[in-house]
Amino acid sequence: MMHLIKGFCRGFVGGPDFNRCITHHFILGDKQLTLQLPDSNVMAVPNKVDVSFPHTSTSWFEQNAKTYEQHKFVRIVTENWMYVPVISIIPGDEFGMLSCQLRIKQTDKINVLDKQALANFLIQEYEDYHNRSDGKNTKIRQEIIEQSSKMFRPFEAEALEEEIKGWIENRGMPPIPAAYIKSFNQIDWVFYQEVRNNRLSRNDYYCLPLSENSFLEVDFRHRVDRSDKHKKWSNHALASQERIMESITLSDIPDEQDNLIILK
Repeated sequence: MMHLIKGFCRGFVGGPDFNRCITHHFILGDKQLTLQLPDSNVMAVPNKVDVSFPHTSTSWFEQNAKTYEQHKFVRIVTENWMYVPVISIIPGDEFGMLSCQLRIKQTDKINVLDKQALANFLIQEYEDYHNRSDGKNTKIRQEIIEQSSKMFRPFEAEALEEEIKGWIENRGMPPIPAAYIKSFNQIDWVFYQEVRNNRLSRNDYYCLPLSENSFLEVDFRHRVDRSDKHKKWSNHALASQERIMESITLSDIPDEQDNLIILK
């Protein structure tokens, strides 16, 4: 009953519940990664979760990495949390979903330990991918140029660029804000967002260098299914995101003798 009353006050049910947290431990080279993730409220087939990630190994990375758009990574763990109406009448009437995925990335293009270089690299990687010869923005540009050439009065150069810019804003992948530093638990993360003006859904990324060629990335996806209900759960999702980030620690691997249980 209290669950429903709370839901009516907030305007939704679901989302991360920090009363149902699971503490995860992973080995990243010579460090132990620890974090707390609320249990998912989405029914799914359990995925195999590895414990050890030799993040500096290029061969290990190439054997295990997956690619999505400009992102090439090895997944560590993923959790999803749906936001739904207090009383759901129509199946699939979700407000949206918050996802959190931790993953390892590698690059040989920069020294990852230089956080400013990493910040610049992340934004440039996005730009290069979507503006390459077969990228989404390039295809839009080619379409508009072709349409203009068939017009009785083709666009002048400046007007053509404005037209292309408008179409990329609406249908393509426009430029994203610059990356900057955000701190949690005295750890400085490189933060950036893949966000579009015409969509409420977005991805928030927190990146932490692990070595000269590898880094940890925490990807929070805010998927908005009903834009008219987004305000009801957006603040809760952001607060949950930051609470998860606050729970992340990197520490030296405990000695084996520290883990022994002495039975009397």
